[in-house]
Amino acid sequence: MELLGYITLAIFIVTMVLTLFRKINLPVQTVLVLVSLVNLLIGFLFRIASDGFTSAILLPNEMIGGIILHPITALLGGLFLAGALEATKGFDALKVIIAKLQKSPIGLAGTLVIIINLPVIASLPCGRIIAAALLPLLFSFGWEGGMGLLTKTQLVVLIGAFTRNAMGSCGPSPIGGVGQIGEGFLGAFFPTASDGILRSPQAFSLMIGTAITALFLKIISQKLYPNDVTLRDKPTTIGFEEEKKITKIKAPFRGYLSLIIFVASLLIAIFQPFGKMPVQTVLVAGGILIILFCRASIQDLMGGIILLPVTAMASGFLAAGVLAATGGFDALGVILKSLSAIQILGVAGMLAIFVQMQTILPLSCSRILTAALVPVLYLFGPAKFNLITWPQLAIVMAAYMINATTSCGPSPLGGGGTMGEGQMRAETGFIKGAYTFASMAIMAPIAAIYMKFMNFTVFSPENPEFSQNLLVLALFTLVIIGISGGMMGIVSRSIGKDVAKNWNLQLIYFLISGGIAGAVLALAVYEIKILQIAQGFIGGVIAALLIGLMVPKTLAAVRRAA
Repeated sequence: MELLGYITLAIFIVTMVLTLFRKINLPVQTVLVLVSLVNLLIGFLFRIASDGFTSAILLPNEMIGGIILHPITALLGGLFLAGALEATKGFDALKVIIAKLQKSPIGLAGTLVIIINLPVIASLPCGRIIAAALLPLLFSFGWEGGMGLLTKTQLVVLIGAFTRNAMGSCGPSPIGGVGQIGEGFLGAFFPTASDGILRSPQAFSLMIGTAITALFLKIISQKLYPNDVTLRDKPTTIGFEEEKKITKIKAPFRGYLSLIIFVASLLIAIFQPFGKMPVQTVLVAGGILIILFCRASIQDLMGGIILLPVTAMASGFLAAGVLAATGGFDALGVILKSLSAIQILGVAGMLAIFVQMQTILPLSCSRILTAALVPVLYLFGPAKFNLITWPQLAIVMAAYMINATTSCGPSPLGGGGTMGEGQMRAETGFIKGAYTFASMAIMAPIAAIYMKFMNFTVFSPENPEFSQNLLVLALFTLVIIGISGGMMGIVSRSIGKDVAKNWNLQLIYFLISGGIAGAVLALAVYEIKILQIAQGFIGGVIAALLIGLMVPKTLAAVRRAA
């Protein structure tokens, strides 16, 4: 069984890496299904040889048992409701409200900040739900969308930052969020872990990471890929009458009514005022109410369902189910533990690589690997290998979880970021550098520091060091942002016309930032211990190298190759 696990894991990883580097030019769904069939066949033959035919015929059942349907049905429910909102002019009503908000004391800038952080505020079980609903609205802020409020550059930053926030908001969600997987394991030691011990570290680091993503897109991505966003800016020769016509926005009554039903559905799904109920039920009920009261047709609603992320997610779960059934993830756990025996890495370096695992191998949905890797991380604690204590496990879990939940954003295998790239009309891969950098260098270390200095204190209210820890958290956050921002400015000013030089500069930026992130993680876990901090730095550099190598040098070459 162990040999079988190594074989299926190797087939899966090699195939995914070849797909990520576009050496396999097939749709990701096709690749994942083919990998699943090959691994299933190999597993079937191994079972016949080792345990007999009776054991082999149970393999498909074990594979299906590893498939998680909740995010798929939640995604379909969200897209169904979003389609209803679109069909009944609900987005037009939202445009009118936003147009009025920008004239309020918070202005346009304050309104946009709220919109960008709406996903983490809503915290739905899948970020694609709110992304599918609001991305068309964000597009309308530009010239081509009709409102003409933002320039092309501003619109790219807005859409990119919003999508980054959305593809991470499933982590802190209290209604089936990814973070609850980790909270369930931490509940073995922390009695109140299920109240949301991982929620605040994820939400806090996601908001900070969103801001860094916006900065990266603005000053680095647009310089690296200047011709790979085809959005049009406002023409300089537009007449006054035409501009007046563009800025005039109206919405029918049924648009406002559908918007009210939409918001009410989201609030009910999040806060559950009528008792526990599946989020899918609430979303579908909201869609049905819109059909009844706002006169939307079934055809209009079905038009809002985007098949790409749904099929990609389903095929990803299929591949993960086969790996789980054939022992592929068990083999991964053994490999990772063996890394801690390497002197230059130690446990600290291995953990620095582990927390970045899903950004290194980004799949269409973070749940695919999270469900398998969290038990592996749990075994590193007192439950089995005793490599770290329970508090140390909680710190590593916080860093791992935010990195994992945001990994679906930059994934080229049907990742949520492709939705944002579609809205900004960018080549696939435009957002990858910004998204992976924010997850690796900002979100993971800040989540660890938050857990270390704040969350333990919050979950022990009588702790007299609360104010002191709050100050320490603020200082660490400012230092991490300051160092990253300073280096980002240097890289931005150094970018020229030499594509290879630009990419090398970015890779060096990744390596230094990854090393700092690993060192901060080791500091949070082991406090001031030079050896572990150095090992964490080395582990972070290795992880950053694997992540940085997958950021495309140029998108135009990809377009020509396709």
